Amino acid sequence: MSAPVVPSAEAEKVFEEYDRVNAAADASLDGSAIGKVQAGVLLKESLAAYAIHRKAGTTDTATHFARPRFLIPAVDPDRPYPRSFAVLSKRKGNEDDRSSLLFYFTRAKAGEPWKATAETWALTEPFASPSDASSSPSNAAPTASASQDDKTVRLRPKQLPELERGPSGTTPSSPTATATADRAVCDGFADLLSFSPPHGRTEDARFTQGAFTSDLVRHLNGWANKNLERTWSYRTTGEDLPVFRLAHGGSLVACTYVREYDVSGTGATGTVRFKKGSDTDVLLGGGGREWRSVKETDSMTALIEVPARKSAPATVLGCDCYAPQTLAATGVPAP
Repeated sequence: MSAPVVPSAEAEKVFEEYDRVNAAADASLDGSAIGKVQAGVLLKESLAAYAIHRKAGTTDTATHFARPRFLIPAVDPDRPYPRSFAVLSKRKGNEDDRSSLLFYFTRAKAGEPWKATAETWALTEPFASPSDASSSPSNAAPTASASQDDKTVRLRPKQLPELERGPSGTTPSSPTATATADRAVCDGFADLLSFSPPHGRTEDARFTQGAFTSDLVRHLNGWANKNLERTWSYRTTGEDLPVFRLAHGGSLVACTYVREYDVSGTGATGTVRFKKGSDTDVLLGGGGREWRSVKETDSMTALIEVPARKSAPATVLGCDCYAPQTLAATGVPAP
């Protein structure tokens, strides 16, 4: 029987250190400090958020976490490194939220520090009544264009299925070949979300309908505007996160993406304008100026349930699809 990738006591210390350093770095927008506990996609997102705060002259919030649940797989003898584990946790002070954050930690080589490389979320407690909507941390509607009214998007995602439990409290991960096959769902989701409105497909045999598939596509199709040309294009970033096995025989796959959002005014003189003070506006220099065209790059993470019967549709359990972290923006100014 293989040993866990990290002893539970060490995993607890890793998360405690992450909680402390992350909160302090966020409060001071300290990129050097956050780089000590983050890497990969998550570090890029944090550094981008810090840069936006500094440009806008705003501050970030120091968040602490509570009630961690550790998902620790066993060591793969055929691939001892990199090693990864995950942590489900609540935001401190908001422990009653039905959703939980999910952090993935990775150690690239023996002796190197554990660093958080991705963060997403899932509904972990049932709704109290059929009329309830999720209060998840990623419910904000996109604010990529001032032509789209800001509003809160109420979601009702599927609850995270029970994870398989292995010996000594481990959370089994899928064998390498199975995990590779399961990760193909990431490319499928990228394909579903890559379109120009109103041409997104609200029905797709690869995925169940719900908050992050049919509802999301329907929401984005609503952005169609005769005065603007819009295109979203997604690609997976290749983050090799563990694929955990679910009690029903399926798999839990985390997917990380880069999204390119292209928008331009139609015709020879059409322009696009972003809401003054929005992240994109700040990165473009602020002031709510008009542009002929803008290219925005965002980062996004999704959590997907792959069923045991591979011909059955997958379910997107959680995603920051409605408000991904903006990484960069460039534009062609209007005359």
